[in-house]
Amino acid sequence: MGLNQLTMRAPEPADGPAISRTDAEGLATGHASFRAKPHDWGSFSASFLTARGLALVAEDDNGIAGWAGVSPTSAKPVYRGVGEVSIYVSADRKGQGIGRQLLEALIQKAEQAGYWTLVAQIFPENEVSLKLHAACGFQTLGTRIKLGKMTYGPHDGKWRDVIMLERRSKIVS
Repeated sequence: MGLNQLTMRAPEPADGPAISRTDAEGLATGHASFRAKPHDWGSFSASFLTARGLALVAEDDNGIAGWAGVSPTSAKPVYRGVGEVSIYVSADRKGQGIGRQLLEALIQKAEQAGYWTLVAQIFPENEVSLKLHAACGFQTLGTRIKLGKMTYGPHDGKWRDVIMLERRSKIVS
């Protein structure tokens, strides 16, 4: 299939090992998440495939190239259309435009599901992710100073800032 033949589809249980591997690669950088453990199929599906969450995997002839998901920010009805975005691209596939295609497809799917606001919380050191989100219409709201303390990896024990971004839909109101 190649890059021009990238397929975006709903994840299935058989994708669990590839999702977990890609997630672990992101966590190993120390700049992907406060989570210390990569998702397995159970935690992934609980986060993104229930309670109005949604997810996509990007796949080509070489297998799963990445995944993205939206999880509701709150169970309160007033926030029903607000979701937090997560996106991970396999380490050996970075720089090929997969993240952009995946995030654009996720935004479209989220809008079809009625999301009017998508948020992302990204470590300042994750410049590639910040640029990707900006290219897909996310605007920086500000920096949350010392939002959380890392419990693993190269930043274990350090307080981390997080840049808060938001994208408002132009078609869902």
